Amino acid sequence: MKEDERVRLPDGRMLGYAEYGDPAGEPVLFFHGWPSSRYQGKLLHELAAERGLRLLALDRPGVGLSDPLPGRGFASWPGDVAGFADVLGIGRFKIYGISGGGPYTLATAAALPERVIAAAVICGAPPFGDPADRANMHWAYRILTNLKRLRRAVTPGVIGASRWMIARGAERAPMTWMMRSIPTSDREAIADAGCWESVTRSYLEAVRKGTDTVLTEGELYLEPWDFSPEDIRVPVAFWHGLADKNLPCEVAKRLAARVPAAEGHWEEGEGHYSLPLRYRAPVLDWLRDRA
Repeated sequence: MKEDERVRLPDGRMLGYAEYGDPAGEPVLFFHGWPSSRYQGKLLHELAAERGLRLLALDRPGVGLSDPLPGRGFASWPGDVAGFADVLGIGRFKIYGISGGGPYTLATAAALPERVIAAAVICGAPPFGDPADRANMHWAYRILTNLKRLRRAVTPGVIGASRWMIARGAERAPMTWMMRSIPTSDREAIADAGCWESVTRSYLEAVRKGTDTVLTEGELYLEPWDFSPEDIRVPVAFWHGLADKNLPCEVAKRLAARVPAAEGHWEEGEGHYSLPLRYRAPVLDWLRDRA
């Protein structure tokens, strides 16, 4: 396990990453959520090692150990992925994208069909450019979405408060109040020590440099995508909980219908945190078995 690695991309920028699983195994690139970082991949370390998979968790531009890329979008990410793989001598690879990493996973699958073997999207963020698609988002996301003119003024306070809440722990107010707004399955998942560490540690690394990168990336999810899911020609499978309150499953289903021959695994009773925890093994099995 190596968690604080960096490589220099062809344009001179540094890209941070962590390595989990089997260091001699088949490469799987892990795309973290939002706001999150490379540390989110640690939750897959042991299961990936058991399956002979080398999990490489990349920080996106401006996040964690990665240098920023001004004006970036989803469609600029595949270039960084290809550059990263070239530096490490990796030809073809598989992708595991979680939550906010979903659009980046699909953009990479669309742009690099000769290199991407298969892609798994776990509780992936669907397009939210249409306000109607935001109606069933978690209330905290809806508030930030609707505060367009005030987001940059409000977010530093929100992040400061979140750091304080995390330091107090999941069992103490006001985090306990937040927990009441998510499904029971998610509360049970977050009570798992590994899940709590994964969520909080990766989040704190994401916001370590301040709020600008977090907000800039977050606003990408509210704009029309700069690539077409219809262009994807590699195997893609979606896993999404029907009880997901952060990113509603119905919107995810509409996205999956746009990806040619995509598989959909819509899991009853699972939320945004429980599904990634409980379905780690099936997702990794699916990726391992793609040729």
